[in-house]
Amino acid sequence: MTDRTSPIDDVSGPESAAAPPVDPDATTDVPLRESASRSPVDPDLMDDLLERCLEQYLEAAPLASPQELGRFLPEVDLGTQRFLLVELIKLDMASVSEATVTGSAMAVVPRVEDYLTHFPQVMTAADVPLDLLMEEIQLRKESGELLDPADYAKRFPQHDSMIAELLGGQLSAKPEATAAAVNRKRPPEFQVGQQIDDFVIVQTLGSGAFANVYLARQLSMSRLVALKVSRGTGDEPQALAQFDHPNIVRVYDQRMIDDPPAHLLYMQFHPGGTLADVVDRVRHTRPWDRSGDLILQSVDRSLLKTAQAVPERSALREMLGAMSWPMAVAWVGIHLSRALENAHRRGVMHRDVKPANVLLSAEGVPKLADFNVSFAGSAGRAGAASSFGGSIGYMAPEHLRAISATSFSAPEDVGPRADLYSLAILLWELWQGRRPFESQGRPKSWTDAVSQQLIARESLGDPATHGEDALARLLEKILRDTLAFAPEDRIGSGAELEARLILALHPDAAQLFDPEPESWHGWLSRQSPWWVAATTILVPNAIAGVYGFFYNQQDTLEKLFAEVEGLSTTFTTLVICINSVAYPLAVVLAIYFTRRVVKGLESTASGKEATEEDLFAALELAHRAAVIGGLLWCLAAILYPAVLSYVHPEFSRREVGHFFLSHVICGGVAAIYPFFGLSIYAISVLYPRMVRSKLNDPNFDRRVAKLVRRCERCLLLACLVPLMGVTLLLVSNEDAKHVMLIAIAATGLGLFAAFSAYRYILRQCSAMTPVLSSKRDSILSM
Repeated sequence: MTDRTSPIDDVSGPESAAAPPVDPDATTDVPLRESASRSPVDPDLMDDLLERCLEQYLEAAPLASPQELGRFLPEVDLGTQRFLLVELIKLDMASVSEATVTGSAMAVVPRVEDYLTHFPQVMTAADVPLDLLMEEIQLRKESGELLDPADYAKRFPQHDSMIAELLGGQLSAKPEATAAAVNRKRPPEFQVGQQIDDFVIVQTLGSGAFANVYLARQLSMSRLVALKVSRGTGDEPQALAQFDHPNIVRVYDQRMIDDPPAHLLYMQFHPGGTLADVVDRVRHTRPWDRSGDLILQSVDRSLLKTAQAVPERSALREMLGAMSWPMAVAWVGIHLSRALENAHRRGVMHRDVKPANVLLSAEGVPKLADFNVSFAGSAGRAGAASSFGGSIGYMAPEHLRAISATSFSAPEDVGPRADLYSLAILLWELWQGRRPFESQGRPKSWTDAVSQQLIARESLGDPATHGEDALARLLEKILRDTLAFAPEDRIGSGAELEARLILALHPDAAQLFDPEPESWHGWLSRQSPWWVAATTILVPNAIAGVYGFFYNQQDTLEKLFAEVEGLSTTFTTLVICINSVAYPLAVVLAIYFTRRVVKGLESTASGKEATEEDLFAALELAHRAAVIGGLLWCLAAILYPAVLSYVHPEFSRREVGHFFLSHVICGGVAAIYPFFGLSIYAISVLYPRMVRSKLNDPNFDRRVAKLVRRCERCLLLACLVPLMGVTLLLVSNEDAKHVMLIAIAATGLGLFAAFSAYRYILRQCSAMTPVLSSKRDSILSM
């Protein structure tokens, strides 16, 4: 996971779409009039075409004449030829300068016109882009020449406004990196069966201008390894060797050999190919035929190429093969998010996350690597990109700005969020078979290509295939959040992205955290918490009040009002006094506790992470409502008979017992059903809404255990309420028995509803457990 010496963009289409090979013996000028009428090359293939041209140049360098650059220009449209020629000229200018600096006091730097005379139909002086002019200026300045601004203004008047700044030293490009890259020679090539040091070559896995990778057998350890052969060491071995992560390719060691001079880096061999192979299969597979088995098909094909056995009785392969395609894409993203999180915690940026840099094990597990040899031949591109590395098709906006020839961004500006941005592009391409944005127009130079990519990042396209299920919608939302143009608007860490993607592996949890608009979850989540809380609390209390009034009216009060003088007045006064205190107090407390929950929802809706107080308030709302209702009714159960019996001694113990028990039943109704109603609301709407932005709650297991214990206690109380009703039925007056029978039937149905609510709450907690629990998910631990 180290900085590259060149920006690399992988192949974006089938091999057949690439330009035909050029004739190595051709030295004549390019037949422009024929190529001008050709169809434009797909912009997504442009970088791959450039890599091929530059690799062919590096194999043939040094050239005898600038005219020989025509050998490397394919027969494509004029705009593409001009783009390729600009980059070839940059590379050749640096190559000539580097080759002559050792033989003379001053390097001989060719002029741009030295090349234009051989390709007049491809490019004229008026067509010279700014970055090519910058390349010449920088090389000439480094060679010690004194440059005349008037000369450059006369030669290239279209850049007159920038020439003074360029010659004043305000260059962000670094062509010296290009020259250094040219000075690195092509690595030695080895044949199958050949022994090099401790290794016997088994097969060629990939080759490029600066490195070759072989499948080799290490004799001393009797194991297969991936052997990377290059000339220079770089800092890749040191960066990769510090990792011991299941989703990062493990580097064993490195060696230097003298004959031939080469650097050997040997690492863990993964025979399942790369995600680039899977992306290619996705492009050729109809959307409705895609599933996790697509990854296994690609892996098995690579296993066959390397003569490796397909794992038998693999639970992981069976599970992956049964996944839907959005689920499989999320599964890959989870593993790679973990790898990036591990790297970022160690202060290492990858900066080149793309399908070709993700290897697959025999079971399809993705492994993040940082060597790309098949497409490593584009080191000739000039500019600050040499210091950053990366593939422009997968770069974040800040990464593109950093490698832009007119940018002054510092390397440290390209941080962890840029890696996550690249990962999101990779996952979108894996999901849809294409990237989420397309550059418009034909780039005239490398800088122009970078600028077009940067403009494309400002707006994301729609998926080619829209998923109808919650998983596809959720995956799209997660990727869009990670592809926000401004870094501060994106998902902030690999751990956060991992948590969000885990939802796609759990449909039940996905319905909770991202409900379908037409579902009752979606409808309920759109309702005001004030309205939901008020309804859930008031309705059971109103039912309890109606029951208490009619029962006591029929059983006790109607008869006593006629027999005891002044009882009616005392009771009315007592009702007014108790209710004038109890109801306002209940309303104030309910508003206070609900307001805390609403503030938490507003805070998380604005993008802030839910605090411990927010989550506590959401899950405590049901308990607090139950305590308020139950406690006030129980106080009324004590106050009513106590005051009435004190003021009117005629108020017998039987009436006191009936009043007390009927109000306790009312208190049970006022406590139990608001508790279960608000618990369902909290666990289905409030809590998921508060944690879905980060999907992180270290205390989730403790909260769930506490909620389940409370549900069990309330369920026990729900069983006691009908039993108390039966007790009252046995001692009630005949006139009140029908009221109590209705109450017993209602509380019996309430017991069934409470038990159903309890089961529902358990299911919701179980659905969220794989996402939020500290216990590892079995799907991801294999």
